[in-house]
Amino acid sequence: MFRKIVALLFGSLLAVPLTAQEMSVVSFRLLETDLTANTRGTSEMDQNGETAALIKIVTLERGFNFDGGSLGIVGTKEKPGELWLYVPRYAQRLTISHPNFGVLRNYSYPVTVEGGRTYEMLIDIGTGRYATISGTVANSDIVIDGEFVGKSPIYNRYLGYGKHSITATNNRFEGTDTVYVTTVKEGAKKENLIFNVEMRDMSDHYGDINVTVDGNADIFFQGQKVGTGQWQSQLREGKYILETHKANCDSVKTAFTVTALKENVVKATPPTPHTGYLNIYTRPRNLTALLDGRTPVDLTEAQSVPVGTHALEFSRKGYVSQTREFNVERYQITADTVTLERINYVKPTCFYFGAAYTIRSMGGPTGIVGYTYKNHDLQASYTFGTGASDDIYWWDSATDPTSSTRLGAVNYKMSSIALKYGYQFRLFTRFGILPQLGFMQNRLQANLVDGTEKYGDGATSFCLTLGAKLLMVPFQHCYIFASPEYAFPLSKDNAFQSIAKTADLNAGGFAVHIGVLANF
Repeated sequence: MFRKIVALLFGSLLAVPLTAQEMSVVSFRLLETDLTANTRGTSEMDQNGETAALIKIVTLERGFNFDGGSLGIVGTKEKPGELWLYVPRYAQRLTISHPNFGVLRNYSYPVTVEGGRTYEMLIDIGTGRYATISGTVANSDIVIDGEFVGKSPIYNRYLGYGKHSITATNNRFEGTDTVYVTTVKEGAKKENLIFNVEMRDMSDHYGDINVTVDGNADIFFQGQKVGTGQWQSQLREGKYILETHKANCDSVKTAFTVTALKENVVKATPPTPHTGYLNIYTRPRNLTALLDGRTPVDLTEAQSVPVGTHALEFSRKGYVSQTREFNVERYQITADTVTLERINYVKPTCFYFGAAYTIRSMGGPTGIVGYTYKNHDLQASYTFGTGASDDIYWWDSATDPTSSTRLGAVNYKMSSIALKYGYQFRLFTRFGILPQLGFMQNRLQANLVDGTEKYGDGATSFCLTLGAKLLMVPFQHCYIFASPEYAFPLSKDNAFQSIAKTADLNAGGFAVHIGVLANF
């Protein structure tokens, strides 16, 4: 029975409203260097067109009402941790009311209120006291009851009656204090409290961390970006969580534990890419496909790939490889058809050059260059005569070889320059033929065997050639060819005619060119 009575009385006490608390003004002073009241954007004009005074009321509470009497109130603004109250100059009294904390009637300003000046007012709502809070290391982070309140020193922080936990941290210096805010004795002045948290070096509680993440993702710790791909730092021992972020990806959290005085290696989980689908139909169907040049993919079914632009390289033996770009959107299917062309080993259009050996009377190596356009072929060649004729003896009369006076002996080599036109036919995948019609100039080079005169050096003849070039392609950009032809003499200069008659040398005849060509 007694316990029930006590519980009933205790519940009744809890039901008593807070309006019984006495509200008061702890402090009112002019802020000499604060120009907020007279700065464009934060100043206000009273009803007489004059700059109003600004009273910054330090309080974490809201819901106050203000009455300035006959002079009135210019306006109010809510700011973090403050209420800005604008009053006319020469304001003398202020009534403050709050639905929970009661009414403070006819408070008289202790100083003359001047227009365009900034003042500070501390209101005690009757449930606590104002305090100044700092740590033994300057500019420390101050946390009160789990709430970060700013860098030390913290001035005019209103703390409710009761127990409070204050933590101060600055790099490796830390300190925690438990304080109690109590009422003052009756009749005593209610002064601001001062709490200075003792801090000490906690280096022996810290460990090195080395965080890495694949994909060059951004690393976020405690809401701040701390690195991209890698982050190195030092943290107090304990458990932590970091996040990895990247465009077109879902962020992922990674939990890790820091051990003091050790290097802690953390492999963070990379963000999960947003994906879409690639559905590519190919002709022919069985192709080799590489995604972004490195990942093989099977195109016989739709592929899930990360969002973004991707390059697909398609290839198959006997076909011309092809690279295409596709833009993949989240949850969308990107569909397309890709057709590969068969490789034309015997190319209808190409530039080529190469070398051959010409088999004929007085043959030699041949250099060749040409261009094929839509199977029409134009070729130029030059044959270096390396094979020499038999020695030819010259007498005092070229028409009487029985003359007793011999002038000298010479042998000859024949070089040729030729220009040919042909039309190309592809017989099979790697074989082709080009019937050719051409024009050739032959030029003799005399080499002394006996005597001092190079008779007939530079003699020339002209021929019409008819033949064909047979092509075989062992691999792309390479031709192996054989080109038989017959040359019909058109004309000879006198020296060439004389030499041909004396040495039984023919300007034309049958020849075969065998060689290799590179084509592009």
